[in-house]
Amino acid sequence: MTTASEIYRTANLLIETYGEMAVVGAAIKADFCHRNGDKSGRAVWLQVARVVEDLMDEETVPANATIN
Repeated sequence: MTTASEIYRTANLLIETYGEMAVVGAAIKADFCHRNGDKSGRAVWLQVARVVEDLMDEETVPANATIN
């Protein structure tokens, strides 16, 4: 079983390594698992992809935002 902290750690590592392409990398891993019949692996990588998207959304600063 994969813990939430492992999911977040993996998502953060992907973001640090691949930046904006991190979600694509997680999706590719999920597809690879799916093609190989690894349902639980696919589910984990889809969770990682969702967390990557959430973390990337949190890091994005709107263009009209003011920074004090």
